[in-house]
Amino acid sequence: MTTTLRFGRAARTLTAAGVAMVPWIFVLARVAGPHPVVKTGLAVMEAVGLVGTGLLLARGDRRRVAVAPATAVLLVADAWFGVLTAAPGAEHTAVLMAACLELPLAALCTAVAWSALHALSPRSGGSLRALACHSRRSA
Repeated sequence: MTTTLRFGRAARTLTAAGVAMVPWIFVLARVAGPHPVVKTGLAVMEAVGLVGTGLLLARGDRRRVAVAPATAVLLVADAWFGVLTAAPGAEHTAVLMAACLELPLAALCTAVAWSALHALSPRSGGSLRALACHSRRSA
């Protein structure tokens, strides 16, 4: 089965952001402080979620309705804990990362999930049952 990918702006942004996190993950693994596994693991989950959401969006796959909000929650949690656990003197950097990267990406993931959920609403002719059937056929 051949799938056509249509990389619109949102799909490109999400996929590129996830791929761009890969070098950061390696840096984070070396300098993460007292809990490197926690911070690195969260970054890996965010990167996988961003790339997954971007690719599902590019494919027009309705399963993004599950992946996108999970990724948004991870990004918001990372912003929250990043600001609260910032080292003295690094608070401004943490707030800047949250405001310019993590929270806007979380908002984009939320918008992707909302649009996918809206497409499944009975008014638009979609259904959750159709999502379940589509997911089984694609797997």
